[in-house]
Amino acid sequence: MGRPEAVTKAVRALAALLLFPAPHAAVTAGPADDPPAIVFYSGRNGNPDIYLLRPGEKEPRRLTDHPAVDLCPAPSPDGRRIAFLSDRGGNMDIYTMDLDGGDVRRLTAGPEREEHPQYTPDGRRILFVRDLEPRTEIWIMDADGGHPRRLTDSGARDERPFMSPDGTKLIFMSNRDGNYEIYTMAADGSRQTRLTNTEEWEIFPAWSPDGKEIAYACKFRAEGRMQGMIRVKSADGSNDRAITAVETRDENPMWSPDGRFIVFQSVRDGNFEIYRINRDGGDPLRLTDHPAWDGWAAFVPERSKKCPSNVYRTEPNVFQGGMP
Repeated sequence: MGRPEAVTKAVRALAALLLFPAPHAAVTAGPADDPPAIVFYSGRNGNPDIYLLRPGEKEPRRLTDHPAVDLCPAPSPDGRRIAFLSDRGGNMDIYTMDLDGGDVRRLTAGPEREEHPQYTPDGRRILFVRDLEPRTEIWIMDADGGHPRRLTDSGARDERPFMSPDGTKLIFMSNRDGNYEIYTMAADGSRQTRLTNTEEWEIFPAWSPDGKEIAYACKFRAEGRMQGMIRVKSADGSNDRAITAVETRDENPMWSPDGRFIVFQSVRDGNFEIYRINRDGGDPLRLTDHPAWDGWAAFVPERSKKCPSNVYRTEPNVFQGGMP
């Protein structure tokens, strides 16, 4: 159950091995080793907007430039579109745009607040969260906004859905049992199962591209402040281990398309910035350096004409058993 005391002892050894970059470290990876570009959102221009940072570049390119709030970018699997949140229509809704920021399309327009958009592995649908304060529900819709379907209705806060690479399961976080834990369910919303059970918060789960592992953030209060680390476990919940140290606050891990890297946000240098590590936690590298908040990063897959044929093997009517 409890883990803070054990974490402090077990992870200090890991902390001694992790060489955190200096506050002004720049991206120095060679072209052959460069992972894809990342998208993230930042308030560096006085308003939350979405940015694109390509390998080897020090300054990100601003993709949205609107007086509204633009948040939570999620690239499509083919790297051609980005789903994101914006209140430019008067309410927090889901939009998509091209990778260069053009062709902005609004997908939702209801009275509820939407959150956490995420494409399915085949790019045909978008998972998202609908906020019905105080509860939230997980929904799914076509990539053009059509045919929305509700997948959870627990009365709690079900958030941050992420589909497995083969399209058969979803992973998400929920406080339905009193504490934020990680849960799985079938793609149609059935067979909802608790995967973690600790005294801390297990949040922001993300499946590895091969479907064998799950990265997530473990968050708890210690020494009067919130702390957290990035952890990885096998998809069945076994082999759980920390890959970043506990003395800081690391959150929101996302895998690179090839599974070699993980990008996340951290306050280890004073304010939230974006960092990249190897999948085992090695070679940490700071990617952004700005006094404003930088976070919610995701790798942009290399552009392709179509999604891989080996993903999303669910039956065409898999969602008919979901909630209306």
